[in-house]
Amino acid sequence: MDHPNRVFQLVHVAAPIEHHDLLDRLLARSGLEDARGRARYRVELANYFAAAVLMPYDPFLREARTSKYDFDHLAARFGVSFEQACHRATTLQRPGAKGVPFFFLRIDKAGNVTKRFNATDFQLAEYGGACPRLEVHTSFRTPGRIVPQFVELPDSSQYFVFSRTVERPIFTRRSQDVRLAVAMGCGLDHVREIGYAEDLSVSAAHMAKIGINCRVCPRRDCDQRACQTIILSDPVDEKRRGATRYST
Repeated sequence: MDHPNRVFQLVHVAAPIEHHDLLDRLLARSGLEDARGRARYRVELANYFAAAVLMPYDPFLREARTSKYDFDHLAARFGVSFEQACHRATTLQRPGAKGVPFFFLRIDKAGNVTKRFNATDFQLAEYGGACPRLEVHTSFRTPGRIVPQFVELPDSSQYFVFSRTVERPIFTRRSQDVRLAVAMGCGLDHVREIGYAEDLSVSAAHMAKIGINCRVCPRRDCDQRACQTIILSDPVDEKRRGATRYST
């Protein structure tokens, strides 16, 4: 592992060793009966413990607000990776000390969603990839640079989203490039708290019409549809060619 992930893993391992009683109490309150689910619950509790140790709630929230959620700054300030800082920001929802509610997506080069967290009303797909109209996919063309975007879901809810690639360590000359991309999004009522939107005008912004993903998207006019939606049953018009093979 590289340094940020090595430190995170060391603190993660400390949780079940030094605080197993606390984990047992939290697990008992969860009501989970399935062995696999209980094991996963322990892993996620240890992950949260590691994030809380490396990025303590109050100092991290204070620095996030002061820097207007500059995640490169936060990563450097707390000695973590860009992705770890983004993930931590999605957990800052303590009553009386709430940060900006974000949703978080991480995708690989094939468009698969490999991690998702959500503190907003934004609907994240449980299965499959993300909407191809999200600029998180195009961020692979400009590695390391923030890509901002305003989006609108089919229910007319609107969000500000910013994306950036994140690097994974390569340890040998035979290792394949494992670059990923992350997207963070929040409602428009929080835009002025985000430094990445400082030079953008919400009133003049173009809202990209997105969906959750193609399988459950009701938009009939999308020129990037990758598969037939399961929620529409329009007949096929043999005499008309649409923008994609799934529209007529």
